[in-house]
Amino acid sequence: MLVDKLSFFGVGGWWFALFGLANVGAYGLSHLMAKDNYTFHFAYKGDRFSLFNFIKSQFGSNTFANVAWTAPTLIGLNWYLRNLGVSNVVLTKFFFLSLISGYTFLSALSPQSGLNVRPLSGFLPKFDSYGSDYTMGADQLAQSLCYFTLLYHGYWTIALPCMAFDLLYYGPSTLGGPISAVAGAFMFL
Repeated sequence: MLVDKLSFFGVGGWWFALFGLANVGAYGLSHLMAKDNYTFHFAYKGDRFSLFNFIKSQFGSNTFANVAWTAPTLIGLNWYLRNLGVSNVVLTKFFFLSLISGYTFLSALSPQSGLNVRPLSGFLPKFDSYGSDYTMGADQLAQSLCYFTLLYHGYWTIALPCMAFDLLYYGPSTLGGPISAVAGAFMFL
């Protein structure tokens, strides 16, 4: 049934790449729109539990450093995994696992909750699109795909310290990316 739906939509297993392209397009919009309007449309504050608002926030990016690492990661690693022979069905299931996992953690640990403690964010250059009261950017999706690729090749010793670094930089709201990668590795590989 999933294969039939994938062939109908014509997306195949290119969901991550589509979000990467949307990330680039939304970053371009950040230069055309007023900052308040852009934040209204593309920021996720967690005050309303809306999956659609969360998906729009995955497209948004208001810093070049953020879009410079998330968009190429999503597009490049999606292409890489497809060339390795990871099937459309596996990539589609893993994409939606990553999306729902990211939504769960960003909703539970949003900036409004006061629970997203970020110990390293003040000491390192800013490469995210987080604000004081919102989150934005496809960071969790890109993390999930990076870690899934590392785990696909068996590089647990590289992936686990990187996950710890992301936890310290982004705070616990980023756990959607690492947890979906580990769950995806156990389920699909």
